[in-house]
Amino acid sequence: MTVAQDLQAFGAFDVAQATASLWVFKKRPAAGQMNPFTAVSVVMSGALKDQLKGLASSYQTSHTIAEAYNLLNQPGEGSFLAVSREETLFPNLQNLIDQPLEECLVKNVKQLNNAAGYVLRLRHGDAMIYCVKKANADWGTRKKKGMMNIFFTEAGLDIMDNPSFSISRSFDFFVVRESVLMSSKPAFESLLNHKDTYEEAYAELKQEQGFSAAIADFAVFDAFIGQNATHLRRMAVIKARGYYQNPDYMARLREINGLRDWGIQFDTQGRIVATQEKMRDILHVLLDHRLRSELSDNQYDVPSTTPVGQ
Repeated sequence: MTVAQDLQAFGAFDVAQATASLWVFKKRPAAGQMNPFTAVSVVMSGALKDQLKGLASSYQTSHTIAEAYNLLNQPGEGSFLAVSREETLFPNLQNLIDQPLEECLVKNVKQLNNAAGYVLRLRHGDAMIYCVKKANADWGTRKKKGMMNIFFTEAGLDIMDNPSFSISRSFDFFVVRESVLMSSKPAFESLLNHKDTYEEAYAELKQEQGFSAAIADFAVFDAFIGQNATHLRRMAVIKARGYYQNPDYMARLREINGLRDWGIQFDTQGRIVATQEKMRDILHVLLDHRLRSELSDNQYDVPSTTPVGQ
């Protein structure tokens, strides 16, 4: 199946007639060889079920385009980013929420505390769609010390004795056939551990001789990048593109840096000397994201690049 076919299947899926179930899942701190997730099923009221199904249905008409996921791009208005389901941790979660609903029912409210997210599973015939949302900061049942949960009625305010949750009016991504269709890239990466991949890529990059030959000192890189997901993604793309390994590219970088007065410093061996003030410039030139318009003669730092004609 192609992404286009999976997107078409998503749009054609009969949400109204589908059987719906709700699953709340957590992430294990250190999974090892175990499934990195745990999950329980939760009984829904008719009103909640209708609301969530209506929300899922709204994406079928509002999101009709899917572009390939990469480390730097973001979903546009009315479009998804798409990645193969098998390239993510979702199959581990799917193995849990494809179990019989009755065997996995939540037994106590503590099982819902500190949830990572929830999944609305929709089945119609042999077709299945998984609608996934990262739990927001309000998700939790523990009463705050010194506080009372209250709600509004026609008569005024009253105490809410039962624990309550806040469910968002959005989904972060959908899993359809072989594709993950994401509307929120940060939530997808957080839930399915793609940030871990970026951290590993950055650690590997610093061990490469080619990168060591292009960068004089990693200390400023480490301080600037830290745990920032965007910066880690950029370093993963820099590693994948490998411009720093091309002597001709690095020679042109030194030449144009002087010509355009970008202010990037180099040592006597031609290696980049990183400074905090120039780190954003350094990342853009290593990504080849600093471009000059032939029309206006202006220079631009761009979020991504697609060669003309492709």
